[in-house]
Amino acid sequence: MANLHDIYNVQESTLPAGCEFMFTSNGQQIIIKAVQYNYISQFESRSVYNVGFGDYDLELHQIIDQAKSNNGDAYKVFRTVLSTVPQFFEIFPDAVIIVQCSDSGSDFAEICKKTCIRKCAAECKRSNQRISIYPNFVKKYFAELSIAYWFLGGFVRSHQIMIEQYIPGRMYDAILLFQK
Repeated sequence: MANLHDIYNVQESTLPAGCEFMFTSNGQQIIIKAVQYNYISQFESRSVYNVGFGDYDLELHQIIDQAKSNNGDAYKVFRTVLSTVPQFFEIFPDAVIIVQCSDSGSDFAEICKKTCIRKCAAECKRSNQRISIYPNFVKKYFAELSIAYWFLGGFVRSHQIMIEQYIPGRMYDAILLFQK
């Protein structure tokens, strides 16, 4: 992947339906983070894996994907998450990765309103913040990334994803990528 220097070391483990990469964020605090790739369905005879990321709760053994750590190392964490993509494809070379973020679901705004201090009037300002990070990265490095990967963009409509050829700069509810 493009420009992935200064990343945290990750530890890989196999899951019953995918794989997981864990690392420690060493910013203002020490926070365990995890990136999980979980099988969700088939798409054109390829296995599709949803990527999930967040703080890892050691007691519950699960990712808290809506956590906002503000640990002072966001770029290094983001690069580390991206660095797991080639590692994932080494394990599952014919797979498809789908990226959907916890703040891009239709129920996010309702959940946010219950605890939000911003009191947004018409539209939740926190909605789709996280998913916008990935298209911006892809747009910036599209030429370089397109050498190794195919990209598709997805729009969620009536609990289904409508897929199109990826157009850099367009905002999607989901991004799909697979190796060439």
